[in-house]
Order: sequence, then C-alpha cells, then structure tokens
Amino acid sequence: MFHSRFEITVENRQKRFSVSRPGITRWTRKILRALGWKRAGLSLVLVNEAQFRRLHRKFLGKDQASDVLAFGQREGKFFPQPGVPFLGDVVISVERAKQVASEFGNRWDEELLLYLCHGVLHLTGYRDSTPQGKARMDAKQKEILRKVLGRTWRFKRRKPLF
Repeated sequence: MFHSRFEITVENRQKRFSVSRPGITRWTRKILRALGWKRAGLSLVLVNEAQFRRLHRKFLGKDQASDVLAFGQREGKFFPQPGVPFLGDVVISVERAKQVASEFGNRWDEELLLYLCHGVLHLTGYRDSTPQGKARMDAKQKEILRKVLGRTWRFKRRKPLF
C-alpha cells in the first residue's frame, strides 16, 4: 500500500512571534493532501516585514509590503516518478498576518493559514494575475480551506494590500 510522503522544511527567520513548527508542517500536509498530492516537498520560510520587503524588492522589483511569495520549482508537466517532487519555496510574512488579521475578522494564525494555502496554490500552478485566474484561485482556496478546517472560511471583502 502506498502512503503519502511529504518533505517539508520550515525556517523561522523572524523572532517576534511564536509559530509552531509541527503545527505549520501539519497544516501544509493537509493542504497538499486536499490538493490531491501524495508526494511532495517544499520549504516554508517565515520572515518579518523588513525581511519580506527585501525579498519582494529583490525578486519582484516591488518595494512594498505584502504577505506571501512563492518560488516554484515545477517546470513542464510533472517530475519523474522516483523520489519526491520539490514544489518550491513559500515565504510568509508572519508580521503581516499579525497586522491584518483583525481587519478581516480572523485570528492571526488563521491569516497565516490563508497565506500558506495561497502560496502552496501558486507552487501547484495557480495564478491570480488575471481576473479569470484570480477567480479560479479564490474558488480553489475556499475549497481547500473548507476541507482543511472542516468549516467554511470567513472571507470578508479583502482590499488590495498595495
């Protein structure tokens, strides 16, 4: 019998807020399972606002705050069967989650889960750069969060971050 296999690394570069490494790893596995993955690897990097802004500027040329970056490693259709496919890196601003959660009626850890889900969706091929892509990604995000949380996600109207 084949069992799922996930290789998830977590690097917490911010020191201000406590994030449970086993907890965020567990949520990542749940998101991957809900997306139908049986094998996958990815890395999560948790940063503060200043660290995030530097990365955002360096890799996207945007000198502004935001919440999540995804650096995908999947090119082409699929990886060969042997081993565990490495999807890429998700960088999350923990400080941003803490700052904006109350604006949307979420706990900060729920906001962090939203960013995590959004980043993983980007790694698995979802794009939100067009209205159609954004609608597709938003629908998938709601579906995944409902599966992972066991309840409907409370999406309030979200204003753009920039």
